[in-house]
Amino acid sequence: MNEENNHDPSIHTLATDKIQSKLINIMFSIEDVRKALKLKMYGGITEEEQILILETEKKEKRIYEYILDALDTFTDKTR
Repeated sequence: MNEENNHDPSIHTLATDKIQSKLINIMFSIEDVRKALKLKMYGGITEEEQILILETEKKEKRIYEYILDALDTFTDKTR
């Protein structure tokens, strides 16, 4: 990791914005998968596969939330 970028507020803002954007997209995806499960419309895959997709999206969301928290924690420590 480049140490110069660690303290650059503009890079931090861009990184935070990117993670927040990804989180929003994941939340929409989770909602779409939940709706598909509720309506039993799986688009050529099984219900079990659809459930696996939902669990994977939820895990992905937790990962990005963790990254966002880590960015915020890092910023708090450098102030």
